Amino acid sequence: MSQKQTDSTDSQGDSESQISFDKSHWSIGKQLLLAVNGVCIGLVLVFHVYDYQKELQRRLDDKQIALHDEAVTTQEAVRELQHHGHGALQEYIDRVCARMEEGRSPGHHIAVRIGDDVLQARAHERQSHAMLEALEQAAGTSNRLGHVMDRDFIVGTSQDPDLSVYVSEYVDSVQRQAARDSLRRLGGSAILGLLAAVIVNFVLLRIVVRPLERLVSVVEQVGEGHFGQQANGFRSQELSYLSRAINRMSQSLADSDRNRRAQMAKARRIQQNLLPSCTVLTGATLAVFYEPAEDVAGDFYDVHTLPDGSWLALMADVTGHGIPAAMTATLLKVYLAEASELYTDPLEIIRHINGRFTELSLAEDFATAILVRYSPKTRTLQIVNAGHDAGLYRSQDGQIQECSSSGLLLGIDSSADWSIAELETAPGDRFLMFTDGLTETFNGNQTMFGRDRVLTLLNKTAGEIPTDALQSISRELATFRGDRPQLDDLTMLLLEF
Repeated sequence: MSQKQTDSTDSQGDSESQISFDKSHWSIGKQLLLAVNGVCIGLVLVFHVYDYQKELQRRLDDKQIALHDEAVTTQEAVRELQHHGHGALQEYIDRVCARMEEGRSPGHHIAVRIGDDVLQARAHERQSHAMLEALEQAAGTSNRLGHVMDRDFIVGTSQDPDLSVYVSEYVDSVQRQAARDSLRRLGGSAILGLLAAVIVNFVLLRIVVRPLERLVSVVEQVGEGHFGQQANGFRSQELSYLSRAINRMSQSLADSDRNRRAQMAKARRIQQNLLPSCTVLTGATLAVFYEPAEDVAGDFYDVHTLPDGSWLALMADVTGHGIPAAMTATLLKVYLAEASELYTDPLEIIRHINGRFTELSLAEDFATAILVRYSPKTRTLQIVNAGHDAGLYRSQDGQIQECSSSGLLLGIDSSADWSIAELETAPGDRFLMFTDGLTETFNGNQTMFGRDRVLTLLNKTAGEIPTDALQSISRELATFRGDRPQLDDLTMLLLEF
């Protein structure tokens, strides 16, 4: 009566949760490479923005100086032509503005204020009152930038109390040229940055990422039970220290596992030694199949000859598995030996075992059991079933009778009682007892072996000697189970009368 099926499911769920957890986190190597490359890319972008701003400002300053020089020159020319009248002045600024090619000086415009009179170049048809206001406002700012007709411009000016000259151009071309120059420098910086990133990534891979992957691989192997694995050959002080710590842990686990295996092997030998060495019975042939799922089992069976010439056979299945279940099964053997010296009645024997078991076992410990007493003189088989799987009695004519539970499990109530079943045996009749490791084995489709298959196999193997019959049943079970491990202890006793 093991919880291994549940434990296996829980373990599988924990494993899936761990996988999910691992997939939701990036490795240190990936995070480190992402951080370094992200910083490099970020710095390049910041440098590009800064370089563009600086280049744009430099070109705007140069353009503003050039426009200021042009405004000074124009102002001098206007003073020379001022006595020729406004017509000559208009012709002059139109001619100067027309000479400025739109491709090289986009948006070029000249405006002149003489007292209350205003002249604007008409060469590119940009003259307007709004244009004049925008020029005068821009001239009063520190950066000499303005906005008119949805476009930005820069203005150069030369101003006297009686004569002011404004010369402007759009800044689109300046911005484009600054962007092109900045992009060219960015390309060069990107190439250098790429080379630096390749070198840095290579160094990180060699010094950090690959060594960490080696350490992780060793830890994973240790986690899978391959104790004693060693990680050596690290060049950095920190990783060498970490590898030594992992190596010590791995070796310590290997030593502990070796000691544990030795202790478990000894415990298995002790438990095997507690099982009956002789199964020769008067009036019947006994065959046994005993297969612990681990080193030691919670399944238990024993045989005792009573003073009146009859004999007892007990099969029990303790809750849990491993060492605790094996220790509890050992107690049952002691209690059976005690009862066999005091009583011959199966009911008295099972009551004694239950009383002692309830008194000395832990509250959460209990066991199923089936006890049979056979009297060769009368050929009578007495059966007491304490919550165990029903025993199967097969007559020689093929009829099968199930001997179901006749009372509580052992260890629940010290005053519990049971009923007893009696069967008259005939030569060739068989009685099969088994633990739930037989019926509750699952295949890959989560289908349980079940009692129906056991009934079928009991009939199918009727012509084989008892030992061969149990071997046939175990082979059928192994085929049904496939690649899945045996999760519960398996014990079968077959009596042939």
